[in-house]
Amino acid sequence: MTTETLASAVRGFSIESVPQDADRIDDFRDHVPTGTRVFIAWPPRATPESIVKSARKLHEQEMVPVPHIAARRVPSQEFLRAFVGDLVAQAHVREVLVIGGDPATPEGPYTDTGSLLRSGVLNELGIEKVGVAAHPEGHPVMSGAVSREVLADNLAAARDHGMSVEAVSQFVLDPQAIDSWHAEVYSSLAQGAPLLIGIPGLVSGTRLLKIANACGIGESIGLLRKNGLRMAKTVIGNSSTQTLVEGLAPLANRATDVGGFHFYTFGNFEQTAAWACEAASTPAAAAG
Repeated sequence: MTTETLASAVRGFSIESVPQDADRIDDFRDHVPTGTRVFIAWPPRATPESIVKSARKLHEQEMVPVPHIAARRVPSQEFLRAFVGDLVAQAHVREVLVIGGDPATPEGPYTDTGSLLRSGVLNELGIEKVGVAAHPEGHPVMSGAVSREVLADNLAAARDHGMSVEAVSQFVLDPQAIDSWHAEVYSSLAQGAPLLIGIPGLVSGTRLLKIANACGIGESIGLLRKNGLRMAKTVIGNSSTQTLVEGLAPLANRATDVGGFHFYTFGNFEQTAAWACEAASTPAAAAG
């Protein structure tokens, strides 16, 4: 694979952060290009105020903040209106990623992504684009058929409320499985909605295995276990991230409904961002 082929697939990448990153990082422009879409995760201990603060800093530093909204963690419609209203007013947020969220029992009226999208609150308050989750390698509580139905339903719910929509995949481990899933499942149900392919950033193989198990990434966990010893001795950025991106670059470059790569940082924002920026650059681009 040529350097330019890889760079063209990685260019325009999005990247995930946690609210604590904004406390630690002085200037995001030192790590990613201006205009980068930076998704803000909603970990269990994060407060809405910390997410708004992070989004505001990203906006002020010329990034595009894309906060997560976890449907089952929203206690009321009043909370949702206040949270989204603050994101829009203080951080000029126009895009969000809506996920179901971890709680088995909803904390409020929204049982899943679709129910929150159908509430009409997001578009009413000025959200123009939403991302919804895709699980090409399995989901911890849904079968493959149900997962496909839910994805199609969520894409439709966003469109029905006048918002543009994209799918953001869970981090992937098997390029061949993703290529097949895209051809056999995604393209037929997405109706052109862009797919961002999730890639694990720099994290130890041991931790990635733990996260993969929790996320229910089916048969690909076997692949990870098989290579666990090798992966545990090196950071992902020196091996598997490179391998995954190289394996999926042809799909990203050829498919009109693949929007590029989304990097999961797992608290390692600076290192993952540095890897992605280097991969997206070429000698010709740098000279220009």
